[in-house]
Amino acid sequence: MHRSITRSVSSWPASTVLGCALLLAGCIGGRPACKTLPAEVELTLAAETLSPSVPAVCRGADVTLRVASEVDGVVHIHGYDEEVPATRVSVGEVLELAFIAEQSGQFLIELHSDEDPPGGDRREPDRP
Repeated sequence: MHRSITRSVSSWPASTVLGCALLLAGCIGGRPACKTLPAEVELTLAAETLSPSVPAVCRGADVTLRVASEVDGVVHIHGYDEEVPATRVSVGEVLELAFIAEQSGQFLIELHSDEDPPGGDRREPDRP
């Protein structure tokens, strides 16, 4: 059973996923015409992968990302921490993020598992 979580942010510029980037086409030479790219993208996050690995949308498009997670954790978008706060997602949930893709470029969405929280320090403590 999937539980849906919806978060809409009308002024949010762009987003992406875990170790991979969402490509926002627009003023990028050599890219297909924007009319051919979808504005609704379904993504699956695993502990170390994103599927599809490089989703693409057009700059200026109303975008909806539907993110299904295969692990419990926190999803956040690099560069958009204020516009789209880190959001907890659990296995079986579908997190829906809606925004207007106002910028061209690549942006990273990262999934931090419960064992590796955002901002966590993985160093071993100094030993006397």
